[in-house]
Amino acid sequence: MKEFIIISGTQNSGKTTAAWVVYQRLLPYATHLQLYICGSLVSNHGEIVYKPIPYNDQPEDFKAILDLPGYKVAIISGGDDDELLEAEIDSVYNDVDFIVISLRTSTRPGSSRHMVITKYPKDYTREFFTPAFKHHLTHPMDIVNDKRLLGDKIVNYILVQTTYRDLL
Repeated sequence: MKEFIIISGTQNSGKTTAAWVVYQRLLPYATHLQLYICGSLVSNHGEIVYKPIPYNDQPEDFKAILDLPGYKVAIISGGDDDELLEAEIDSVYNDVDFIVISLRTSTRPGSSRHMVITKYPKDYTREFFTPAFKHHLTHPMDIVNDKRLLGDKIVNYILVQTTYRDLL
């Protein structure tokens, strides 16, 4: 059974940051890892990769595939372009158990959310909402820390599901 886990929120609400937090939290459990930034395979040891100046306070979109004992998780943070997201999902769909994606809350024709809802089964989807960006947070680490609770909820959900699945 394939399960979609959606990090949803408005534009610039911290969806990509939350996806990085999920990546960081799952990394210690990974037996193998593939991390792609801007389509290129990179080595990474858990640090968040930020965009170049002048956008260096914004995390880079990424795709990660983590082999965890007994299952695989894909994290795809770039969800703004429906065609690119569809290609990224299709590239991992047959090989993973969980697909964590970031989507805006808008469900209009041509949106990534509309594509996901119409193309993929909805039976195994869990959604986690990230509230709007807190403008008083200016340091990147404060912004990351603001998304840790959401990241922990998502990781705990994944780990509980897999533990239950292992018992069957």
